[in-house]
Amino acid sequence: MVFKPLRKQNLYESIANQLLTLIREGQFKAGDQLPGERELAESLGVNRTTLREALRVLELMRVVEKRPGEGVFVRDLEKESSVETLVFRFLVEDGLDNETLRSAFEAMIFIEASMARLAAQRATPEEVDELQKLCAKIEDQIASGENFTDLDQKFHQLIGKLGKSPVLCAIDSTMWIIVKKYARLLHRPEERRKSCALGHRRIVEAIAKGDPGRAGREMEEHLQGALKALFF
Repeated sequence: MVFKPLRKQNLYESIANQLLTLIREGQFKAGDQLPGERELAESLGVNRTTLREALRVLELMRVVEKRPGEGVFVRDLEKESSVETLVFRFLVEDGLDNETLRSAFEAMIFIEASMARLAAQRATPEEVDELQKLCAKIEDQIASGENFTDLDQKFHQLIGKLGKSPVLCAIDSTMWIIVKKYARLLHRPEERRKSCALGHRRIVEAIAKGDPGRAGREMEEHLQGALKALFF
């Protein structure tokens, strides 16, 4: 079994994809235990912190499972292959060039607009209140930008939770793993953070009023703005 040394800038996406490829090719089979962290990190030419992040992603994708005190084991992908795994593999296989990044954001627009519409139909008043409190936390971070992207991700995923559609939530969570670094770049200018926070408020207002059509449109407009900022 031969691992390909990775360039440092490839980070956890490339590690996760290389491991996923080895599993798909049958070099690691269902039930097999992966090598220990030290051995795996040395084989891949990366540090253990980055390796752990890659393994965490694969665990989230239900490709591997971590057993306390034993190690990391490969799941049976024929029985447990998930939509998240397929999406993740598609996005990281050849890296995110402009066309793939644009495609990923277009998919997110469709998915998150659907989640917003469902949230407007299904969210309870208590859940809407939780969303509004999160908006306030995000607005507190506009000036510094310190935790802005993390809270932005939490906002979008909370809407998915309020929509009560586990499949959409799972796909959206996978998308966020891939595009989060681009979101950080997007949020660097304070004016962009202000615009993002304002978009959040409009989405929440539509959800609070139980207006699925408006909620979906507000989410689409919000994410289209991000897409334009990245490409134009």
